[in-house]
Amino acid sequence: MSHRLLMKEILQTGVLEGPVGQMAFTCSLPLLASRQYAVVGKLVQWSAQHGGPGLPVLNQTLFDLMVGRSPSLEGVTVPDIAVANVLAQVCIV
Repeated sequence: MSHRLLMKEILQTGVLEGPVGQMAFTCSLPLLASRQYAVVGKLVQWSAQHGGPGLPVLNQTLFDLMVGRSPSLEGVTVPDIAVANVLAQVCIV
């Protein structure tokens, strides 16, 4: 299976939302119950193991957080003060 076709299939599952390059995971109990998140995870693993791109459509900050890196929050604005305060506590850079 080509990596391009694999990515097309992943995008059609509904586990991701947003514009390409800025995507995040959806919150869907039906997709969770049908194990779609697990299937997509295995497909991404297969892609990475075979020299493919992994999941390049994800938001870079989200990806950095997922792999334990400190994300660059430069240029990020959060209009809700309460949310900004929580993020400041969680994302100590």
